[in-house]
Order: sequence, then C-alpha cells, then structure tokens
Amino acid sequence: MNYSIRLFRVMGIPIELHITFILFLAVIIGLSIINNSIFWAVLFILLFVSVVLHELGHSYVAKKYGVKIEKILLLPIGGVAMMDKIPKEGELKIGIAGPLVSFIIGITLLAISQFFDININGYPLLYTLSLLNLMLGSFNLIPAFPMDGGRILRAILSKKYGYLKSTKIAANIGKSLALIMLIFGLLSMNIILILVSLFVYFGAEQESKIIEIETIFKNIKAKDIMTLNPVCVSPDMSVEEFLDFMLKHKYFGYPVVENGKLIGCIGISNIHKKEGTVRDYMEKPIVVSEDTDIKEIIRKMANTDRVFVVEDGKLRGIISKTDILRAMGILELKEELEH
Repeated sequence: MNYSIRLFRVMGIPIELHITFILFLAVIIGLSIINNSIFWAVLFILLFVSVVLHELGHSYVAKKYGVKIEKILLLPIGGVAMMDKIPKEGELKIGIAGPLVSFIIGITLLAISQFFDININGYPLLYTLSLLNLMLGSFNLIPAFPMDGGRILRAILSKKYGYLKSTKIAANIGKSLALIMLIFGLLSMNIILILVSLFVYFGAEQESKIIEIETIFKNIKAKDIMTLNPVCVSPDMSVEEFLDFMLKHKYFGYPVVENGKLIGCIGISNIHKKEGTVRDYMEKPIVVSEDTDIKEIIRKMANTDRVFVVEDGKLRGIISKTDILRAMGILELKEELEH
C-alpha cells in the first residue's frame, strides 16, 4: 500500500508527501486558524521547501556519481532522498552538499532580512526561516548517523579504519547522542525531542546493519557458507522415529529426501501429534541455488529458519540462520584485521 502522494518532479526526481506529513500539516493549519495566526503554517511549509532543496543538493551530487534517486519523501521530521546506493568515492561530497545548500539559503535569507522582511502576525518570516535553515545545516553536520555528518565522518575515517568499522563508529555516536536526547526529552516532557531521538537511534542502527551485511557479505554466495552433506530424513519415517533421530543428531530442522530428491523439510515445530509419518507434517522447502547472493538468501529467510541449496535437482547443502551468524562473525573479524 502506498502511503505517500506525489507532488511533482525536479531534475527527474519525484517529490512525495508521506501521509503523516499531510496529517501534521493539517494539525498546524488547524492550530493556526484556532489561534488566528497563519505565521506557523506558512513557516512550516517554507521550511519543508528548504528541506526539499537540502535533499536536492544531495541528489544533484549523487547523480554525478551515477546514483539513481527513487524519490524524495517528506516526513514530519524531515526529508529523505531514497538512493539505490551511496558510492564510497563520492560519499564525502554527497554528504556535504545538503548542509551546504541549507547554509547558502540561511545566509542569503539572513542578509536579505537585514534590509527587508515579511512580518506575519508580528513575526519576521525571512529572519526566522534563515535561522531554521542554519540550524538545519548545523544539525545535519553532527558527526553521527543518520545525519549527513555521519556520512562525512565515515568517508573521512574509512581511509584509515575501513568502511565497516567507520560505519560502526558513526552509528555508535548516533545512538549515544539519541540516548542523551531521549533523557533530556523525557525530563523536559518534550515530545518532539523524544521523537527525534527515536528517529536518530533507529536510523543509526538500521544504517549500521545494512552496511554490515553489504560489506562483509560482498560477493558471498550460498555455496560459500552452506553446510555440506546435510543430515536427511525419509518421508516414511514415523514421528516417534523422527524424534529419536533428532535426539541423536541434535539439529532442529532436516531436509526430507525421497529417491535422491528434496521433497520437503521438517523441524520440531512441525510436529503436533505422535501419530503419522514425516510426510504428514513436512512443509515445502525454501530453495536457492549455489550462486544465490547472500542478500537474497537473507530476504528468503524472513519467515523461515533455513534454506536448502539445490543444484541440478540435487540437494547440495543447507543454510541456517546460525550459519549466517557464524559466517558474519568470521567475515567481520577478517574485515577488521585487514584494516
């Protein structure tokens, strides 16, 4: 289901409003009408025009590096330029571009407001908007994910510490900052600060996990991490025999093979009664090839504990979540030692 509304395109990039942004804007307009003051509604709209320009700054530079921009999505807490990738060689320039646009807008409006301003309900519009743009640029330069400063910091540190370790450093700074903001938000009962702290924390955590998977599993295929010669069971094995078999081999899940072909899989969670055979309780297996990319394997394992590697109709191996975690630990150590 699509929760956003497309407004227009700039540089071929769709600009969309998330439904929560529309609801928040409606609240701001409603409060403005109640208080007989349109200043805050006008300021809110112009601020998000500034946010769009900020994200377009990132997008303009990113396109120079061949990055595809899916869209710019406006949320109540800011904007997000959704890119298919962020090239390592261009990350520093891409990261700086957004805050630079905000500073240019802020300084320009501040200079104009010294000679001319628009007063609405007694408030100076251009001066206030200039300060908000300067704050937007400064906040985004904080060296922590998911802010632009986190990407800038990673780009600088990665030359010495490597991409993965640099990502973790910036992400940990972001999560620490978020916890400090959350404490101040709770003590002052500031809802906005609490929401921003949660956004920063989960944004940093998500960035760290995504980069961790992309970095350490780069060029890793199913055949590189699968367990060879998995222990198989027959579909005609009774439930009692199967439970004794599990007790002996100590695995939680098994491929079901008949006449040399994988026909199902079964685990302890599939057994509900002592009557019947494995065939009665087995389920359809999730199958991948030896050359399946690890990211595709992780996607397929969203609702299952293991996948089965099949090539030319024959079972070659099995990959469990434990296998992935084990491989992740080894590859992560290898990445760190290389830097």
